[in-house]
Amino acid sequence: MDMKKIVMAATLLSIVTGGEVSALAAKTQHSVAKITHVKVTKHKVTGYTTAQSHVKLMKLKHGEKVSATANKHGKFTLKVKSNNLTKLKFKLKATKTGLKARTYTHKVKKAVQSIDDGATTETQTAPASVKPDSSSADKKPEKGKDNKKPNVSHPNYVKVPIRDWSVVKQEVQKAKTDLTTAQNRFDEKTGLDSTKSEDTDKITLIKEVLKAQIDKKGNLTEAETTNILHNSANAEAIRSILTSDNKKLIELYKNLTSAQNHWNEIVSIVTPAPAKPAPAASHPGS
Repeated sequence: MDMKKIVMAATLLSIVTGGEVSALAAKTQHSVAKITHVKVTKHKVTGYTTAQSHVKLMKLKHGEKVSATANKHGKFTLKVKSNNLTKLKFKLKATKTGLKARTYTHKVKKAVQSIDDGATTETQTAPASVKPDSSSADKKPEKGKDNKKPNVSHPNYVKVPIRDWSVVKQEVQKAKTDLTTAQNRFDEKTGLDSTKSEDTDKITLIKEVLKAQIDKKGNLTEAETTNILHNSANAEAIRSILTSDNKKLIELYKNLTSAQNHWNEIVSIVTPAPAKPAPAASHPGS
């Protein structure tokens, strides 16, 4: 085979294999990980997507623009000043170089939305509620048989007995009121405000110390308290709050925890279980 034929064969092979590689690259192009675990408060939204991706909050009012970068675990936090996110339909857009963008739409629910301005709400769209079979509901129970109420079954829901939804509505309102009252009493005792971002870290650390005391069934040592506070800049202020009336704080914390657990149980009736965070997307061969 002369040199000219060798060159032509090599050129043809390069063109063919190059086209296959390009087609393969197009098929294997990845997207930014699905935006999951989205939680919304009045002025803040958090969630998970691809690590180090750029997340932008869109369709805000008053001309406000907000964006942030997800951390190495894929978690992002966006804060606003002029918008009430719990009452606003907005979009999240996650982008990263070399990956297809992802969007997420937050819709305002007509059902139970939040406890108060500082309360967290799951923003996934709930499937249609399951209604009891009217034909069976009108039948009278037969004597001598175990007349147990049937359960509503749905893959995303906690099993709950079928009941009069007007009663459920009353229970939701009562649980909401109880939780709001318990939170306000706890805030009043600590002198902090759970709806303000500057007090959030302090309240979280105070709760951690109180929980550790309850678990231990006694006061913590200095080393145990220091370990929880992690040399926080607010450590001294937190210690002062904890020692002012520790016994009363523990009582209020127990009431708040009980009210929060009851609220979560009630909300599980109408709120889908959150999906697990999607693993961070990576380039082929990385």
